[in-house]
Amino acid sequence: MECSLLLLLLLTGGLSSGRIVKVPAGVLYRVVGTPVNIPCNVSNYEGPSEQNFDWIVFNGRQRNLVSTLEPEFSDAEYKDKIQKREIWVKRLSDSSVELHFKSVKFEDAGEYECQTPSTDENSSGNYKDRVTLKVIPDGLTLPLAKSRSVKPTSYTEGKPLELQCVAVTNSSVPTHLAITWELKVNGTEIRDVLSFTERDWFYPGDSYRSRYQSGDVRMALEENGIFKLIITSLRPEDEGIYSCIAAEWIKEDGSNWRKIQQKKTDIATIKVLPLAQLLQVSTVGGTHTLNKGDEIGLICSVTGVEDAAVEVSWYFSVSAATHPQSDKVLVHLNHTAVVSNTGFVTLSRISSTDYQLRVQQIDETDNGYYYCTASAWIKYTSETWHKVAERTSSPVAITVALLDPTYTVQLTSIKVPRSSGESAALECRVLNLENADDTKLTVSWYFNPKGQSGATEATVPVATMDQDWTLKLDNKYRERAEKGEVVFMKPELHAFKFQMQHALPADRGEYFCDITAWAKQRGDVWLKKQENSSLTIEMFWKTEDPILNIVATEEKPVSTRGNTFEMICSVFAEHVEVPQYSVAIAMNEPAFTDAKDSKTLISLTKDSVVKLEKWDDRDRLEDVVLEKVGDDEFRFRLYRTQFSDEGSYYCIVQAWAPDTNGQWSKVVGNLSNTVAVAFRTTAPRFNVTLLSERPHVFQGETVEMNCTVDLSDIPNNSDVLYEVEWFVAQRFSNDTTQSPLVSVDQRSVVTYLKDGSANDISVERVSTHEFRLRLHCSEKTATGDYFCAVTPWVKSETGMWQKMPPQQSDSLSIRVDISVLDSFKMPLIYGIGIALLIGILACAIGKCASLYCTGEKITPRYEQHRLIPMGTD
Repeated sequence: MECSLLLLLLLTGGLSSGRIVKVPAGVLYRVVGTPVNIPCNVSNYEGPSEQNFDWIVFNGRQRNLVSTLEPEFSDAEYKDKIQKREIWVKRLSDSSVELHFKSVKFEDAGEYECQTPSTDENSSGNYKDRVTLKVIPDGLTLPLAKSRSVKPTSYTEGKPLELQCVAVTNSSVPTHLAITWELKVNGTEIRDVLSFTERDWFYPGDSYRSRYQSGDVRMALEENGIFKLIITSLRPEDEGIYSCIAAEWIKEDGSNWRKIQQKKTDIATIKVLPLAQLLQVSTVGGTHTLNKGDEIGLICSVTGVEDAAVEVSWYFSVSAATHPQSDKVLVHLNHTAVVSNTGFVTLSRISSTDYQLRVQQIDETDNGYYYCTASAWIKYTSETWHKVAERTSSPVAITVALLDPTYTVQLTSIKVPRSSGESAALECRVLNLENADDTKLTVSWYFNPKGQSGATEATVPVATMDQDWTLKLDNKYRERAEKGEVVFMKPELHAFKFQMQHALPADRGEYFCDITAWAKQRGDVWLKKQENSSLTIEMFWKTEDPILNIVATEEKPVSTRGNTFEMICSVFAEHVEVPQYSVAIAMNEPAFTDAKDSKTLISLTKDSVVKLEKWDDRDRLEDVVLEKVGDDEFRFRLYRTQFSDEGSYYCIVQAWAPDTNGQWSKVVGNLSNTVAVAFRTTAPRFNVTLLSERPHVFQGETVEMNCTVDLSDIPNNSDVLYEVEWFVAQRFSNDTTQSPLVSVDQRSVVTYLKDGSANDISVERVSTHEFRLRLHCSEKTATGDYFCAVTPWVKSETGMWQKMPPQQSDSLSIRVDISVLDSFKMPLIYGIGIALLIGILACAIGKCASLYCTGEKITPRYEQHRLIPMGTD
């Protein structure tokens, strides 16, 4: 058994050092009359988890004090104290206890020994430890306040507070004094304000850290044990009972601080009067009726916060409800007495509590409600201001008497066009104008377009005039006005004229005008007072629908490859004024006749900008040309024609005309007839096949595939070249992906299309019409469906090489498997290695056990646990 135990200890990391019983080191100094506790704990022991403790005292002679095991362990002189719970043992855990003195006395001084009866199988370590307790006189003096003396004292929010605490000590041993200022809120909640610790540090409470850092809360240390708490600016949360706590600390074990006693006294009860309850804001109520040009004078009275900084603002509202967040601010005086006056609105402080608002040269815009807001500000620190209270006065109604101008508007037609291109003129006149002193009249013209069917569309603003007589044109009319096609005039004082030099079809519809009256306000500001509209006048005439015909003719027929194809597109337009044309050339391949299958090759905008559309042959970018040869005629040329150019060609033409705002817009479009391009000899036919002698290989072997081209229509091999490209299709998680591998162009240049494939893929030309692909050292991932695509290049009669449409082979399935020997190779190697490692480890453990299996067997002493009742605090 001992050998097994030793082997277990070796495997788990080491041997036990034996039982350790420990009490505090050094001498314990405690103040007479204070509660004392001496801890004792045991570790590294064997046997039951719960251990027993015996306490013995040596103060002239040895005496048994108390035990957790034997109820009769105590000597007679201590039994009464234990019975009265003046001395008791408190168990903290299975392996630790505390010896407690309710109120230590001078005769309790001495050496105290803590013993633990053995439960170990082998005796080792120590079973007891001693500590010296010295009882010293109480030298801490803290004057205790009587309950009658702590009377409530009231302070206004923002006022400073200074409280004083006197604490001294004349202890017989070196001690240190710590002071804590404490605040009791609402009779229950206790907050630490600021402490001077045993390490000579100042430590603020959690609620006062920011105030301590800003200097709002601090402590002053003076001679003769005076500790002052200073609060620069009181806040409502500072209300409560302030107490001073003095604690005496001593160093034990050389460096650890220990509090040996503490005393507390109430210093003051403080009540803080919030400025929010004291602040009062008022204005003179009622309604004031004034005339235009008079002056408004209102007083805002602010009381209750004479010692705080005051901020005042006057507001204007169109309703009796007050909303300072959204209403207009007239003038503002901040807490540093800076005023934001304007030329006509001023604010001045005429007494310690009154602030006067003056608004000069009032007009109808000043009709409404006026009120003021006042806020009180307190400077908590030397730099930071805080708003602590704010109130709003009731509003004062101001009415400005003024008559609005009255008038009517009449629209007459001077000239109505009967067809497009004729002139048009309208006159807007103001009639029966009254109350128009200091009034300015402006005009706005509006248009309701009508379509060919006569239906009215959304209203369009032709031109608007602001109070400065500045004319603002709609985008659709700005360019026409700059060209002089649209004219706006004021032939008389109260008349306005609108004229179009050449009416367009888009100008058909209903017209009306608006006359706006503007009244002059203070500061040369104009206010809109009245707006009246005229009746509508209709201008409408019928128009013919535009017609566009296009004819495509073949100028140079082409019957053999390599020649130039030329086609002329002639445009014939009717009922389109000053047209411009955009042209595009499209073609259908011989297999397709539907227009949706056609592709646009090249286009020419109305500004003669050429653009290649779906011309895919990059080697022939200059072989396709489209140009304008006349106002209504366009020429298309295709140089060096090839088999791939066979098909039907036609023109797509779009007519453009200027609209009402001078911008070009599409009017009508159409397609031409088709012109065919067909060669006497058809393109050669060929087949492509992909084969492999071994499509099923094992991992690491080489896969070979031959791509063969059968082109029997061209007997001379020197007249044909090939582009060859290989692809692989693989399935991953029910998804098939197709990837290119490698390609060979007509000049035999090899391009690897898969990253990192240059080392494991090779391509060679076996014969004129056969190409071979090799996959070296194939992996399982090479499994898939392979195919090749071939594009022949054929030499024409003119000696030029022409590219033919590509042809693709059928897919070839390639499979790469893993051999049976390879599948068992690595597991076999791993198994042999692990078996060898386990054998070596077993030999080492046996050798170790044979060397260390010795020791002395000691009969353990077991004791009956008869526990006495444990004490609690």
